[in-house]
Amino acid sequence: MSDLLPFLAGGGRAADMIRARDWAGHPLGPPETWPEALRTALSLVLNSPESMILAWGPDLHFFFNETYFPLLGPRLGWAMGERFDRVWADGWEQAKPIIDDALAGRSRRFVDLPWKLGTDRGEADTWWTFSYSRVLDGEGRVSGLFILTNETTAQVTATRRLRESEAIARENIERVRLALSAGAIIGTWFWDLPTDRFTVDEAFARSFGLDPALGREGLSLEQVIETVHPDDRAGLIAAIDAVVIRGGAYAHQYRTRRADGQYYWLEANGRVDHAPDGTPLSFPGVLIDVDERRAVEAERDRATAMLRALTETLEQRVAERTAELMRAEEALRQSQKMEAVGQLTGGGA
Repeated sequence: MSDLLPFLAGGGRAADMIRARDWAGHPLGPPETWPEALRTALSLVLNSPESMILAWGPDLHFFFNETYFPLLGPRLGWAMGERFDRVWADGWEQAKPIIDDALAGRSRRFVDLPWKLGTDRGEADTWWTFSYSRVLDGEGRVSGLFILTNETTAQVTATRRLRESEAIARENIERVRLALSAGAIIGTWFWDLPTDRFTVDEAFARSFGLDPALGREGLSLEQVIETVHPDDRAGLIAAIDAVVIRGGAYAHQYRTRRADGQYYWLEANGRVDHAPDGTPLSFPGVLIDVDERRAVEAERDRATAMLRALTETLEQRVAERTAELMRAEEALRQSQKMEAVGQLTGGGA
């Protein structure tokens, strides 16, 4: 049996939707009667790998190919053959001037044009890249519109997030530079865990008397730990081993020997990132000078201890003085009693 609608060949599920629709009473009539221009244009749309629409006739009846399915969202089940202004009622006000221009021969292409639409995700801000161009029949009359369109919402939002991340990264870099210039941050490091390559910036290298070129090429962790105070090495190694295993944030304070040969307190802050399978990947971080802060904290603790000792001594001295006064008062009372007894005894004689 021959196909009565051969122009739908290759149209996939979109062609199936056209065949399944009841065209009785439709302004275009049954597909068997459609004009050759419509059949040819529709065959082109249905077989295109690009997301395409054909809007046909004065009412711009809406046809689309299978590639366009995801863009229709909740409209997919009923949109085939409907009027354009019904299918995209929520975008008609924005679309109509563009359609009028295209029908008048002023075809245009738009890239990442914002459009608020009701989608399968609910009403949302969306972005689209598309072009509208008119279709002429054999007599040169305007019969409809070709529309090549793609939703670019995902790309636009991803680009925005990337730009925001880049802006945040630039801000963070500037903060680090300011902190470095102020002396708060001694330097930065990056430890590539799979290759065990430990690199540091120039500020880090110079602070510890290391060759900056060697810091860029890569050090061993042993070379870095060599400058740590002997009393702090075991705690530092244990902290590093623990964060490499668990991943996440890292903070640890210890003393290191700086370029002047003196030991200073610093705080290492970083983060260990793991692969999805749990393999440790990277360990970046910064070294912060906390020597002055710890000195202030130590002085505060010393003053607090002195105040506590003074308070305890004062309480003891007050107690001792109180007891002394109480003994003196008791002695006075006893003396007064004896004097009174003497007077009574003398008077009786």
